[in-house]
Amino acid sequence: MTAGYKKYMKKNSGKDYGLLKLFIISFFGMLLVFTFLIKTLSPSVDVSIGGDRQETEIDNSDEMKKIVDGRLAMIQDEDQGKSFSELIKKAEDEKPQEPEITIKEDSVAEALKTPAADPVYKVFIGTYTSAEQAKVAKDIIVEGGSNLTPIVKCIGSNNYTLQVGIFKNKQSAEGLLYTIQQNHLPGRIVQEY
Repeated sequence: MTAGYKKYMKKNSGKDYGLLKLFIISFFGMLLVFTFLIKTLSPSVDVSIGGDRQETEIDNSDEMKKIVDGRLAMIQDEDQGKSFSELIKKAEDEKPQEPEITIKEDSVAEALKTPAADPVYKVFIGTYTSAEQAKVAKDIIVEGGSNLTPIVKCIGSNNYTLQVGIFKNKQSAEGLLYTIQQNHLPGRIVQEY
């Protein structure tokens, strides 16, 4: 055997990694392409927790504005040269004086016999764990043609319901409850004083 033939055989017997390199490059290239396509075509999903807190905070904003407005007025008065003690004294002087009340024993006994307020009957539909669920139920009821106009009410921490009526007599509330039940909705009457 000649040296040229041995060189030729050695060259042919050596492993060829060209196909392996081509496979690895094409595999990772396709992986990147599919990852990009999945990311761009998949819808974004909101996974935030505690989104209901914003709605309850909105209800308290009016009260907070009143407190802040009073404090800002005091700061402006102080900036104009009025001392803090004068401002406190002025605020105490502006408070209305409460009249002295004398209570007779007869009027106390009479007040105890008569109820303080007449009961009110509220008609509700369902209970929901989020305001969004209650709003969806409200839309379904309104679109269903039942002639009901529900209002979303928060009745506690993560508890919502739909109020559809408020009455001074129980018969009217029961009549509305009957209409609700005819529409196959979970209604109830709550009596409040």
